[in-house]
Amino acid sequence: MGVEAWSLVLWGLAAAEATPMAEKALPVRVTGPWTVTVGPGETTLRGRRIRLPQEVILEVPRTEVVPVRDERYPALPVFDENAGVWRRGAHFLQLAAEECTATGLLAPGRVRVKPAAGQSGPFVEGQDYRLDEVWANFGRIESGAIGADQEVYVDYDYVPGRLDSVVVDAQGEVKLVLGRPATVDILPPELAPGETAVANLWTAGPLEQLTEENLFPIEPEPATPREGPAVAETLLPKTLAKLRAGEPVTLVAWGDSVTAGGGVGEPQSLWYQHRFAALLRERFPRSEITMLTAAWPGYSSRAYLDQPRGSAYDFERDVLEPKPDLVTIEFVNDAYLNEEQTQTQYAEILERISGAGAEVILIAPHLVRPDWMGMTTMQFDEDPRPYVQGLKRFAATHQVALADASQRWCRLWRQGIPYITLEANWINHPDARGHEIFAQALTDLFPEQ
Repeated sequence: MGVEAWSLVLWGLAAAEATPMAEKALPVRVTGPWTVTVGPGETTLRGRRIRLPQEVILEVPRTEVVPVRDERYPALPVFDENAGVWRRGAHFLQLAAEECTATGLLAPGRVRVKPAAGQSGPFVEGQDYRLDEVWANFGRIESGAIGADQEVYVDYDYVPGRLDSVVVDAQGEVKLVLGRPATVDILPPELAPGETAVANLWTAGPLEQLTEENLFPIEPEPATPREGPAVAETLLPKTLAKLRAGEPVTLVAWGDSVTAGGGVGEPQSLWYQHRFAALLRERFPRSEITMLTAAWPGYSSRAYLDQPRGSAYDFERDVLEPKPDLVTIEFVNDAYLNEEQTQTQYAEILERISGAGAEVILIAPHLVRPDWMGMTTMQFDEDPRPYVQGLKRFAATHQVALADASQRWCRLWRQGIPYITLEANWINHPDARGHEIFAQALTDLFPEQ
């Protein structure tokens, strides 16, 4: 399945709201170091009733180790212990992701840094260079034997990520369809006609054996009809009235690196705010919709608010002076706030924006690396971050519209999707599929016409 085709599948799944399930996914469990057992049981997926009267055992082949030899670096930077863990040194080229590397894929103890042919070596870790095997970057030690402009070569081994699908084919047979090993853009395999995926199996890096954390059974996800009026009817009445009347509407997307297109880059049409604007135009074609972006990569809403007038990031100029009808707010970089700090911070934000006559949509952000959220798993239903809980409470208390992208990301694992596969940098930048989740969460606040 190509990226665009899989994106459409994902977007449709992610748009569904969490609902009590009348039935569960087919049982899938680890029953050996590299075996999984499926069934018995029955479920309904994509309109198909699937029944497995007895269990089926599947062998899972390991992803092959990829050897890299003589990877050339014209010069090495000094390993910077004080920098962010993703940028302390040079990145292993075969593991390059957006602005960093795909983490956890290096085979331990297999990195060898050496000089050009004919020179003495190899170099010694801890004496000549430092290495972070998890984050896959390395750099020279100033007192070591590697010169500032010295060319070096590196040998290493790594095990790419892979997303496989357990499928039931048209004849009712269960089999494992292997995905393409990759370090970025990791997608499940393209299925043949008549095949239905009942679970996905995620592996990445050098694993000794499978665990339940590698299994992502796919649950039935019935469509949930909207109850009551759309959120915009009550919380965004001015914007909605102008859209219905066919009047011009100006939107400002205010945020951090995600709002600046982090994870997507070009084309900008795939950024979540531009997808949101495009979807609104489909619903309200008579209204001329202008989308403006005010985004500061790497910084929080507090930093943006505190910048002086006339600076590169000027809140008054960028957000308020365009006289927007609606401002969307996305700051995953505000996740350092606790629940109470969020109330104070966003009360100030709301006062300034609403005081300028604009309506507001808060965006509960996507998930980031599990360990950055204090988690050891990708399989959880509630966002653990106090900031997100504070944002939801603030929205309810102050009657502010909330596009809950967080909740949708928390549902991904039940749809068979390890959410880290939607991070272009394996950290916190959602790819085009992740941006579409934001766009759908925003659009669903509005009526269909």
